Formats: sequence, C-alpha cells, structure tokens
Amino acid sequence: MRKGLHSGAALIACLALPLAAPVRAAEPVPIADFMIMDVCVDAGDRILPGLVPGDAACTRRRDIRPGETPPYELRNFLNPGNGCSEDGGTVAKLNRPVAREGTTRIVSSTLNVAVSACAGTRGRPGEAGEGGASIQWYDEGYGFIMGSYSPVALSIYQTPLCRDGSTSSRRFFRGWVIGPAAVPAVGATGFGVFEGRLATGAASQLSATCPTRYRRALTTWLVAPMRYKSGRELASIVSSHFAQVSRDGLSPGETMQMEQTYWTREFGLSRWEKWAREGWVHPRSGRPAADLARELYQRGRCSAPVEGSFDISPRTRFAPAPGHDDTRDGAYVRAIVDPQTGARTLWYMTLCEDYTNIHPLAAGKAPPDVSPIADRAYWNP
Repeated sequence: MRKGLHSGAALIACLALPLAAPVRAAEPVPIADFMIMDVCVDAGDRILPGLVPGDAACTRRRDIRPGETPPYELRNFLNPGNGCSEDGGTVAKLNRPVAREGTTRIVSSTLNVAVSACAGTRGRPGEAGEGGASIQWYDEGYGFIMGSYSPVALSIYQTPLCRDGSTSSRRFFRGWVIGPAAVPAVGATGFGVFEGRLATGAASQLSATCPTRYRRALTTWLVAPMRYKSGRELASIVSSHFAQVSRDGLSPGETMQMEQTYWTREFGLSRWEKWAREGWVHPRSGRPAADLARELYQRGRCSAPVEGSFDISPRTRFAPAPGHDDTRDGAYVRAIVDPQTGARTLWYMTLCEDYTNIHPLAAGKAPPDVSPIADRAYWNP
C-alpha cells in the first residue's frame, strides 16, 4: 500500500455560483494537457515515429494537434494467463483534438480491433472498426465530457448553460465534470456539485427547448501517482462521478453507483472504472456488487485502483477498507467515510478498462474518421 495523500483543499461549486476556488500549484497545468495524448518531437517540433512518452529517447514532447497523425494508439488488456506472448487488447483508443469550422473539441475514440485467437472467447464482440467516443472540452472553470456515443446508447449531458442559447454547444458544458481547468498539485483534492440532465439519442436532434429541471450530482477529484497495468506510474487526475449528492452537497449521500476515470498528461483518458456500493445488486443478473468485484479481480485485466486515504470534503473521505485485503478477499474494495460521524460504507470496483497498453501505428497511417460517432452539435459555436 502506498503512503496516503492528504490535503485540506476542498471546494464545492455549482454551475451558477462557485463558492470557492480550487487550490492550485505555483504553475498550474491546464486540464487540456491531461485530456490530449502527447507525441514525442524533435528539435524542429516534428513528431518522431516509433517513440511514445516515457521512452528514454523521448526528450521533448507536446500535445498532439488537430490533423496530426499519431504514431501510437492506446489499447486495453486481455485476461492474463492465456499463454500468449503478446496482448493486443480488444479496443484501440485515441485522445486527440478535432477541429471543425474553427471550433475544436477533444475526441476520445474507442474502436474495436480484430481479436486474435489469443483472446479466445474473452474477446469483445463487434466488428473491427466499430466503437464509440466521448466528446470533451473545457472552459475557464472546468474540464468536462459533453456527451458520449457507444453502440448501446448515445448519451447527452445537458446543463443549465442551455439558457445561454439552446443551439450553442455550451448547453453541454460542465455536463460531466472531470476536474478544475487549472489542475492542482499532486496531493490536492476537490469536489463540486453540478446540475445536469441526461438525454439519449443524437445531440443534433435535441429539442431547441431547454430542460426545465436538472439533477444534482457530486463530482470529486484528486491528483495522485497511479501505477497502471502497464507498469507505468503516472501523475493522474482521478475523477469520480456519483449519480447523486447529499442535501448538504458534501457527500455522495445515498448514491449506489459511481464511475471513476483517470487522466494523464502523457496519454489523456487512461483508465475507466465502475464502482458500486455495498448492497447494490445488478438489475439484470441479480448478482451483488461483491460477486462482480471478485470476478473482475480474477480476470486480472486491471491493476489496483489508486491507493491511499484522501480527504475530499468535511463529510467525505476515501480510505482503505478496514479488515479487507485485496489479495485475501480477491476484490478491490474501498471505504467512503464521514469524518464527522465516523459512518462508513464499502464500495466495490465491478468493472474496469486500463488503456495504457501502448501499440505503435504504421508511419503515415491516417487516424480513424470520427465523423460518424462525433455529432456535429458538439462543435456549434
């Protein structure tokens, strides 16, 4: 267990009226650096093929720019122990800016790759090339996800900023917040309460009328070192999105599920996790969270989540689960504690994808066209 990180830096923010400002490093890093994959470049700022951030020969690097061809892609991991010498994963991810008619957004595309015989029955179904994407951006306050697409559903995150113009893409700003626009120093934590309304379908087909009601949800973030499945240890924004929030805005309240994402300066969106609170039961399979967590652990496709104890707010602390050990229990478990009352709940990691499985791309290979999976409405001025 790595030493825990603590910080008194906590904040609560609403769309209409931020109540405090995030604690920042002396030289804050723009959150865009944690949303866009880096490329290695020479002294003339030209991309160097065959190198990825972290290689000893990569002495200069920067964010990839719109229209540039990346020399590598990110993939997930197959289950270990399959007797294969290589792990090609089942999906390929690129985190890159895409410009359209003078407006830029960040697209995190996730496309199926041809599954080798090594995957056996563990390969993800779907034709090679099919997949989805999330559309991301940032404003003066926060970085956020505007909407996402998968073969299962098109999810649109609308916010009260719709009042500034229902035809503007600002109606999607701060729909799913990642963290503050100026990233705090390693060890800092924070939180905010944001209003939004989930819609499904194509963003360009949304009604021009703004929603009349929105739902409040809690987002927390922390900046910490994280060791990924690839063995890379990278400073990461760890962003947790809870479906609900307590009345006082200081804790998850009665929330039963949470999604956690990891963002790195080297690669952008680098890992995704699904967590469920003790007592949660999968609505279709009827299986409890603890069972699903043990199954995930046995697959071995992800390393341990971020470790340590983190003070998020006066009513929320992320902490190790007392009496639980991952190697003994065969599951990744954490506690969320109320520091004022001592009340605690157990949370189980039930799903995970780690995208730090780096694969080189052939020189000159054009990146995939994201037009079919990236609705133009997100680029509206």
